[in-house]
Amino acid sequence: MILIIDLTHPTVQILSDQFVLPVLRIVQKSGHSLERARIETLQSIPSSCTGIIICGTALADTWYQTHSLSPILAAWNGPILGICAGMQMLLSHTGGEIVSRTEIGMIPITLTARGRKDALTRGKEYFSGYALHQYTVIQTRIWHVLARSEKAAHIVRHDTYPWYGVLFHPEVRNEWIIERFVTEIQL
Repeated sequence: MILIIDLTHPTVQILSDQFVLPVLRIVQKSGHSLERARIETLQSIPSSCTGIIICGTALADTWYQTHSLSPILAAWNGPILGICAGMQMLLSHTGGEIVSRTEIGMIPITLTARGRKDALTRGKEYFSGYALHQYTVIQTRIWHVLARSEKAAHIVRHDTYPWYGVLFHPEVRNEWIIERFVTEIQL
């Protein structure tokens, strides 16, 4: 079962419709069961969980910044995919620093040498990704860059755990990232 964590503002339903529902559809289409949870109500990780996807949100929705992933990260070393705001939370809670860096629209993304070998991204050299963020995270040494744009790291991987961060929105035109995460990265 894949746990999908919703970071969108709880009173603006359209945000969840735009940033969480597409991820749910991709996971379901891949044949995996799922459970959806909101960040503010998540108490624990279900025992049947095999992976976690932390969804992103809209450019101006900074509501998620008032919450913490620390309880989740302390109890989990299995696969995680943090998308946009999910990546920002994941990296900032493991020592990274959130900084302003706006990118909007389709942007070119190039894989690093490490990225061309990783199970999540291998077989790609470069592609376009849909960016919609006003922040990025300066990663610490425990995170390795798998792909980047001219302005920021766009796909990173934790040194020890199967934890990934994707700054662009793979649910828009790059479903293969979510599909690979739920099929190839699962333990």
